[in-house]
Amino acid sequence: SLEQIALLEGRILEARADALPDISWNTLAMRSRDPGLLNSPNFDEFPPEFREALRPLPGNAFSTTADIRQTLFSFKLGKALEAARVARTAGDQDTQRARQLTALDAIRAYNQLLFAIEQLRAIRTNVQSKQTHVEYARNRRVAGVATELEVLRAEVDLENARAEALRAENEVSGARALLNTVMLRPTSTPVVPTDSLAVVPFTADFDAAAQEALTARPELQLLRTQERVQDLFVDVAAADSKPSVDFTGSYGFAVRRPRNLFDPDFSRWSAAINLRVPLFDGWRTAGRVAQARAQRNTVTQQIAALENQVRLEVQSAFDTLALADRT
Repeated sequence: SLEQIALLEGRILEARADALPDISWNTLAMRSRDPGLLNSPNFDEFPPEFREALRPLPGNAFSTTADIRQTLFSFKLGKALEAARVARTAGDQDTQRARQLTALDAIRAYNQLLFAIEQLRAIRTNVQSKQTHVEYARNRRVAGVATELEVLRAEVDLENARAEALRAENEVSGARALLNTVMLRPTSTPVVPTDSLAVVPFTADFDAAAQEALTARPELQLLRTQERVQDLFVDVAAADSKPSVDFTGSYGFAVRRPRNLFDPDFSRWSAAINLRVPLFDGWRTAGRVAQARAQRNTVTQQIAALENQVRLEVQSAFDTLALADRT
């Protein structure tokens, strides 16, 4: 997510570049020979002595020029800048979503470790109880008041409890490894929880909880921001069919001998304002607008689907709490 923000920062700079002048410096050194006059259609009508005197010679040409291009007005520019800024907000929301998911995974892994440790403690207590029961059954068998079958049953119950304790130990190891993985540490790193499991009363209104989830969930905020970005992209695509005004200018020197470079008598400059009015592009812009609208509609449908999923998750959480409260 942080790398995504860096990517969006780069796109913002790219969008701003369209609003800033484009300046370049070009230098050319060329040697050429042009027989253009010899290829003239009426060259044969010249006197023979004149034709013989006309002989193309190679020549040198040197030039150095500073060029500038600046957009003065464009329907596309403002929308592109706004879309880049809104996309930056989407990057922040995506980072928040990633952090929230990481925190939730850590809390779940920690609680799972607490539950596994508590479960192992209860199972070990049960193993001790089964061990006591086996010893009691054996003593009764020696005293002749219990059968061999009762002793056998007690020993089987003890072995089953020991097997259950072994599974519980494996679950503790797995929970500890999962928590270390979430914290990006080696899976075998020791973890000693400082908390204990406790029943905490919890009451909430379903409608209020659902509304809070729909408002605060970062993934929903991200999709809503993306919907806004797609709306702006529709305007950006449509702007290609609208007029724009550009300024172009250049200043430099064009000489035949290098020593004349930067001599004011050999200076060359130009300045122009270009008004561009698109008339027909083969419906290329219409196709881009249709694609942008389809992408916007796709995001809108994703928002509706995610809102339903959030309501379902809230309902499932309430059902789980109600079941836990009854049991």
